[in-house]
Amino acid sequence: MTMADLPEPQRHVGNLIRRAQQLHLSTWSRVASNEITSAQYSILAVLDRLGEASQRELCDEVDLDRSTVTDLVRRMEKAGLIARRRADGDARRNVVTLTAHGDAERARLVPLVHEVQRELTANLGDAETAALFRGLWAMLEA
Repeated sequence: MTMADLPEPQRHVGNLIRRAQQLHLSTWSRVASNEITSAQYSILAVLDRLGEASQRELCDEVDLDRSTVTDLVRRMEKAGLIARRRADGDARRNVVTLTAHGDAERARLVPLVHEVQRELTANLGDAETAALFRGLWAMLEA
């Protein structure tokens, strides 16, 4: 089947991306967590890798806008997943770190995140999965 064989709107990449995102969200909710979103997991993973980050650095790392990251950080702090403090020497800058609870949740979610990815790509072969990844990465890098 080619794109030309499909009716409107199924032949459009944007429609497929939207539907794939809906599939990702439902799979994430079913397999990984109803409480921690995939965007929140991304912040947990970044903080695990970096140790600490400013909210601006989190924006850059997870490719979300400032208001979205501010809201995520506020909710994650309230849930006890992260701690936020003013940066030493710069009262305008917030520094965010994982709490013990946040690190435990991140560790608990790691195998579930792998399962989400496995389920999302279960109908694809290895070459198709790699091509999908490369194509999406190239689209986002442009």
